[in-house]
Formats: sequence, C-alpha cells, structure tokens
Amino acid sequence: MAERRRTERREVERRAARPKLKPTREAILNVAKSFQWSGSMPNWTTVVDGRELPARPIVLKAARVSENNPTNSGEAAVILSDLGFEVRYKGATIPSDDLPD
Repeated sequence: MAERRRTERREVERRAARPKLKPTREAILNVAKSFQWSGSMPNWTTVVDGRELPARPIVLKAARVSENNPTNSGEAAVILSDLGFEVRYKGATIPSDDLPD
C-alpha cells in the first residue's frame, strides 16, 4: 500500500513538473488547415473544421514544441476541449467532464 502511494505521488510530481502547453485556439486552427496525417488514427482525436485529426500532434505543432515533449494524448485532449474543440476517444465524442485529469 505504501509503495502504491509513493508511485502515485511520483506521478503527480512528474505531472506538476511538466511544462504546460498553452496553444491558442487560433494556433490550432492554423495548424489544422495544412495538417497532413497518413498513419492510422490514434485513440484520442479532435474535430477541427469538420476534419478528424490526432489530438497530440496537433497540440504539439500548435504549441511549437518537439514531438519528444512529454505531453500525452489525454493531456492534449484536455487542452483541445478547454479551447472549445470536440474531442473523441476511439471515434466517440467525449464530454469535457469525462476527460482525464
């Protein structure tokens, strides 16, 4: 039980230490205009101007950070939802209240 608490605490500390990405809605829209994706769609996606796009790559590109950035797809989904975009998990629309913390 104590080991589990330590693991959870370390995860919270890691998340707190991560730099927070703050792309703007306008930056997301601009990136989406020319964004090309040839791979299979990941679990977390967003809809921008009627196109379903992968959440994490869109957020990273709009924030102008490397693909090595530790932001995960769930975090990218929260960012997109906060900016007013529709977010989907495996094709199903997810209400913002149901997104991961």
